[in-house]
Amino acid sequence: MTIERPPSPPPPPAHFVMLVAIDDSSFANQVANAAIGFQRIIPGVEMHVLHVLEQWRAASVVPIPDDMPGSRNEWIDSGRALVRRIGDTIQSRSGARVVAHLASGEPWREIVQMGANIDADLVLVGTHGRKGLGRLVLGSVAEHVTRACSCPVLVVRPKAARLIPEIEPACPDCLQVQRETSRAKLWCERHSLHHPHAHLHYEMPQGFAAGATLIVT
Repeated sequence: MTIERPPSPPPPPAHFVMLVAIDDSSFANQVANAAIGFQRIIPGVEMHVLHVLEQWRAASVVPIPDDMPGSRNEWIDSGRALVRRIGDTIQSRSGARVVAHLASGEPWREIVQMGANIDADLVLVGTHGRKGLGRLVLGSVAEHVTRACSCPVLVVRPKAARLIPEIEPACPDCLQVQRETSRAKLWCERHSLHHPHAHLHYEMPQGFAAGATLIVT
């Protein structure tokens, strides 16, 4: 009798390539912080920081050689300074290899194209969680990238952002209990027996046959 063995899993990639797409707002720092966090769990990650200039400002991908003269247009200099500042921040705090890119064109398309060009394993893109016109400009970029990219996409947004009115903010007392108990407890006294949004909460046992806890709220 011949016993067929399951195929061996593919070997892990030699390196993990991450594309970090930033805009020229202060939110770029939060996207950078998210990228730095990944370095702690993915050793040897290679990070590429990309900023896309608006389509009407330039017509092609702009290289950023070290000897680029300072007399070039201010918007190119500003973009170059941005990717270098964010790149230096990521490199100094994570030790990862960082490559800076400056491109022009439609932001979502350039992000997806760069992801393909470098064979990215993950793309980080930010969104401010704004509504109205701000959402059309910023949120649509993340939406397009998520739909069009051939690799996983992580959308970074402020934790305090409320995107739709149906989602209520967390109970501040519950959050305080979580901080004070290092998350050993999740709910405040008011919500420990019944949470306004009914859920079944399961706590996995610490060891085999140790039992489990079911909390009906």
